[in-house]
Amino acid sequence: MNLQNEGSIELSGNPVSRANEDEAVQYQKRLSVIILNQIERKRSKKKSTIIQSSKHNAFEDSRVTRVYFERYRVLEQGRFWIICATLVLVVLEYEVSFLHQLTDTYDNEIKILLYLIMILSIVTIIMTFIAYLAELEFKKRSLSIPKASNIFQTNLIFLLFLETIILLPCPTPYTMEFKIFYTQRYSDQIRFYYINEILTFIMLFRSLLILNIAFKFSDFYSNRVNRLCRIYSVDFGPHFIFKVAIRQHPYKTICGLFCIGLFIFSYQLEISERSLLRTEQEVMSYNFKNSLWVCMITIFTVGYGDIYPLTDLGRFSMTLGLFYGVALTSLFTAILYSDLQPFTSEMRSITLLDKANLKISIKQLAQKAILNLFKLQSYFQKNRQKNIQRNPAIRQRISFINGILQKSENMRRNYRTIDTEDIITMGERRFQEMTHFFFEYYEMLEQMQQQQELLEDLDTPRIQSIQRSHTVTSASLQIKSKDDQYFEELIDSQSENPQLMKFHDEE
Repeated sequence: MNLQNEGSIELSGNPVSRANEDEAVQYQKRLSVIILNQIERKRSKKKSTIIQSSKHNAFEDSRVTRVYFERYRVLEQGRFWIICATLVLVVLEYEVSFLHQLTDTYDNEIKILLYLIMILSIVTIIMTFIAYLAELEFKKRSLSIPKASNIFQTNLIFLLFLETIILLPCPTPYTMEFKIFYTQRYSDQIRFYYINEILTFIMLFRSLLILNIAFKFSDFYSNRVNRLCRIYSVDFGPHFIFKVAIRQHPYKTICGLFCIGLFIFSYQLEISERSLLRTEQEVMSYNFKNSLWVCMITIFTVGYGDIYPLTDLGRFSMTLGLFYGVALTSLFTAILYSDLQPFTSEMRSITLLDKANLKISIKQLAQKAILNLFKLQSYFQKNRQKNIQRNPAIRQRISFINGILQKSENMRRNYRTIDTEDIITMGERRFQEMTHFFFEYYEMLEQMQQQQELLEDLDTPRIQSIQRSHTVTSASLQIKSKDDQYFEELIDSQSENPQLMKFHDEE
């Protein structure tokens, strides 16, 4: 009966179990198909570039930031050479137009140069926008700014606006014939500027952009330095690179700043003063050395006054050169002062030399004092019977000796105050001595702990026997003197009679 029941149960349960197994197999097949589809989608979307592989990484990837940084530097390098080419063309165009302003010899060539300058200026502005966007993307990838921020939410917008203002003015072929008239100082003559000359005057400030971009190609402007700056919350940019360049290569940086300033302000003065030269004789007799001389003495804040600008625009350019020169000379003075400061080893040598000189001076004063004492003693021996106290020669000799002794005492004090160590070196030496003492005490405590552990390991009966032998030997060797007996009796009497003195009130 039992077998029949069990068989009936198995037969009745087979269809249910087979249905569950079929559903499980179908579910597993569907799940595997879904997983394979997801893997294929990821493979199809995945690209072999470094940037796309780290798109969802929450941390900075140095490979990605390096790619973005190098792209930004390539754009800056292209912008650098385009600005240099534009300035060369502007100088060439201005010189040709000034020398042939009375004739129409090179009008077509001048127009071609102006078209080239205008096209290069437009390209420079476009590359400036692209470069700032590349810098923004680099800062996002390096986690310097939030990834959701745009250029208007950062300080890059102010730098972009400033550079765009510097890059916009440029001479064009459409403004060749336009003039601006003004009255000359001290003569009331009517003079004029061509608008292209004023635009060239403003365009020379692009040299400062060249200087700004040149700092970005130094050894200190790299992705690695950017990461180090972010550790200490330092703003990584041309301002930081300028400080590092001043610290590492001070005289090269100063020479570069001086050459850029001399070119900008001397040529601006040249453009300003050439408006007074509109005849053929004046044009051919003018010398460029005068502008260089005026600009040089202005930058160095000397100002002899033998040659000075006559136009308002020339005075404006020399005012800017004056501010530039004050900043440059102050920077040069600071660099020179820091270079003349002695190092630690040099300071020790100087202090040792001062001590040696003081020793020689003290010896010389001691010799003078001893010599005067001998002279005074011989004078006392010769004039024993006379009244020595009223003698003015003796008083003068004594005051001279006192002065020598006072000088020697002051020199001794100066000798003691001179120290060959600066505060930092002295502090380091004291800390080293303290750490040495601490190590010695620590070793001594370790030895004491080891000895205590050894004593604890000994058996207690042995310790008791050793203690008893020590007490016996100490008792046998103990010899009491009379003084010891007296003090013991005194202590016993104090313990028996704690009140040694009593005070009674008078009746």
